[in-house]
This record gives sequence, structure tokens and C-alpha cells, in this order.
Amino acid sequence: IGTDAGLDEIRAADTVLMPALPSFDTPVPDALVAALQAAADRGARVAALCTGAFALAAAGLLDGRRATTHWMYCDALAARFPAVHVDPRVLYVVEGAVATSAGTAAGIDLCLELLRADHGIAVAAEVARRLVVPPHRQGGQAQYVSTPMPDVPDSSLAPLLDWARTHLDRPVTLRLLAREAGTTTRTLTRR
Repeated sequence: IGTDAGLDEIRAADTVLMPALPSFDTPVPDALVAALQAAADRGARVAALCTGAFALAAAGLLDGRRATTHWMYCDALAARFPAVHVDPRVLYVVEGAVATSAGTAAGIDLCLELLRADHGIAVAAEVARRLVVPPHRQGGQAQYVSTPMPDVPDSSLAPLLDWARTHLDRPVTLRLLAREAGTTTRTLTRR
């Protein structure tokens, strides 16, 4: 989204959405910090999407509050801004007039929550329908964090199926497959 508007537009906004920064370690310009602080001081709702939380934190708007950002940057946010209570588990946090979301897609979840608060469930549900997203996602960021797989021997049935394909010149029974797999028919059936 491009705009010709400058930071002056924030002066009249009821809700200010801080988009993700180009990088989580991008210095936040002093003019942006001042504009965010002024908006919060006059009572505007200020919300950050993804790494935009670093801008809100730089402005002091997250001090003493629970907040989140993308799971990859939660540790950096907590280290750089120790007064912020970073919650890496959630998709978004709304604390009064300040809100933050995890990744950019979680920003949709946050914006739908803000729509629910301002305009009701029906409007938020209609917008979600148009976006082809659920009106409210359950769970948190943990479901999206890459989890290392345990180093165990391959227990798939692929080698057995390969064996069976090479022996289609005769009947391939469950008993024969189980014997070839070195297991019982009952265990093979479960697998």
C-alpha cells in the first residue's frame, strides 16, 4: 500500500496502524516515535503489525504492557525493550488502546478483532468472509514455529509398498506383507 500522506495524517486518526518495519533492527525515526507518542497521548488507538511492535516499543507505548511480534523476533523485542512483557505464544494482544500482532498474517486477525470491537461481530464476520479467512483463529504462534523432528529410523510403509509393487506377479496378501515388514498383520493394519 502506497500513500502520499505523511506523518501529519496521524494527528487526526482515531486508529493508527503501524505496519511491519523493513527489518526488526531498523532504527525507528525520531519523527515517527514522536507521532506515535502524540497519537497515544491524545487517545488514539495505536496498533502494530508484526515488527511494527518495535516502533511502538521505541515510542514507549509498550512499556509495562503485554505485547507480541513475529515469533522469530520475540527474543529481540524482549532483549531490546525489557519493560515490555513479550508473549511469543499469541497471535495478537489488545491492551486498552494499544495492540500488537505476531506475523503479518496475524495482523489480519488483529484487524478483525479491532473491527469486532468497533462495529460488531457481523461486520467482522463479513469482512473475514470477503478475505476468505476464518473470523477468529484458535491457537497461537506455536503451531507455526518449525519444530525439529526427532532423529528416528524411517518407519514409513514406503519400502514395503515398493516391495509389493515388484511382486505383483502373485497374490500379495496382508499376511505376506506383514511377514515382509517383519510385523504382525494387526500392527501392519494399524500402520
